[in-house]
Amino acid sequence: MRRLVFVISLALVAAACSSSGDDQVATGDTGPPPVSEGVAPAPSTTAPTVTLPDYSAEVASLPQAANDASLPEMIPSGSVGAYGFSRYVYQSKGDEVVPTLIEGPLGRQTRCQELDQLCSYTELIELYDSGEEIPGYLNMDRDTLGELIDQLDRVNRAVMQYPTLDDACAAGLFVASSQNANMGIHVYDPGAGSGFDPDRPQMILFAKEGGERIPRPDIGRCDGDTFTGEAGFVPVGAVFNIALSPDHPDAFAGELDNWHIHYNTCSGGTAENEDQVNPESDVNGASATREECEASGGQFLPVISSWMMHTYVVPEFDPQGGVFSMFNPNVWPLADSPEDLEGLRTIQDPDAVAAPINNFDYGEIAAGVGETIRFANSDSVPHTVTSGSALDPTSEFDSGVLGTGQTYDLSFETPGEYPLFCVLHPEMQATVVVS
Repeated sequence: MRRLVFVISLALVAAACSSSGDDQVATGDTGPPPVSEGVAPAPSTTAPTVTLPDYSAEVASLPQAANDASLPEMIPSGSVGAYGFSRYVYQSKGDEVVPTLIEGPLGRQTRCQELDQLCSYTELIELYDSGEEIPGYLNMDRDTLGELIDQLDRVNRAVMQYPTLDDACAAGLFVASSQNANMGIHVYDPGAGSGFDPDRPQMILFAKEGGERIPRPDIGRCDGDTFTGEAGFVPVGAVFNIALSPDHPDAFAGELDNWHIHYNTCSGGTAENEDQVNPESDVNGASATREECEASGGQFLPVISSWMMHTYVVPEFDPQGGVFSMFNPNVWPLADSPEDLEGLRTIQDPDAVAAPINNFDYGEIAAGVGETIRFANSDSVPHTVTSGSALDPTSEFDSGVLGTGQTYDLSFETPGEYPLFCVLHPEMQATVVVS
């Protein structure tokens, strides 16, 4: 059973950051302070414009894979794709480009990529109750929407039967991770099995304000019927984690549920403090090459053999990006004004190199010696701009947590290549090329 717990808990947190990284930001022990940090500048009609990339188009040239769970027999020349926006995500890891995620079935995926689309739990209910025509972007008829809402209501009841972590502990569930930013603590139900059942998800997500900054050894656990950590954690959603099959799961009604698979994941190593973490019940994963992972002392998993899906069904934590969002800006740390996201996706400043952070992607960044690079977070969740990588963080620079619309200026006095990553979401990595 303990081996099963290890595999499942790793799978669910592979794309998120442990509180060990969050604690680094909270204490400020990450090197010199940022050059500047503040709100995004006011719009300017003469400034350069940076628009949102078409992530789906970026991966359109890849050849067809053998099945839903397989990768194309071709590796792109650089990083492509983004969570929630494309079926494949490939990331540059040193001199290699490695696949890190499959999300959705082969062919066309139904995704909620615009802020005005009605895709959250409460929005879907309101749409159905209104009797209005079902928007085409949902790709479902009224009966299918009704069936989906019935399933989501069942998930809501399954989640809300545990008002506190004490209730979850008393029911035999146990804490399987620390709090992941914009996601929560994964609390595992060992009796849920490996199939899809809206009445019994494999995990319940709990979260609290500041919980993402609690060090992993202090996050707490179940001691009989009692949770030993801090009070204040509340249920925010569920996680389904079912056995991997060649075909994309036929689970929730309709086509909004783009289930995902993690590839090239590293557990342990310098991304975690191994003398304080039990790898069988509290695991953090970050994408890496086998060589990077083994050099850091971690355990490398080429593919985690599960289909995974987050489902946010608690109205107080309704995510702007839809009920099946991977990351939820309404789960701590909260973003600033996610409703203004579209206006923030344009960077205006003629005196700085624009480095927009869009949909968990820093993009390609090149600047001259001494030139100001302005990172601007246009995502609906917070990010950081931190030197190094999740497996090899350094202390050269760190932005702290940047909310939606906040910026961070950085410059370099020596030519070279400077790696960076997001402490909250360690899948996000980039390299600044300075010449």
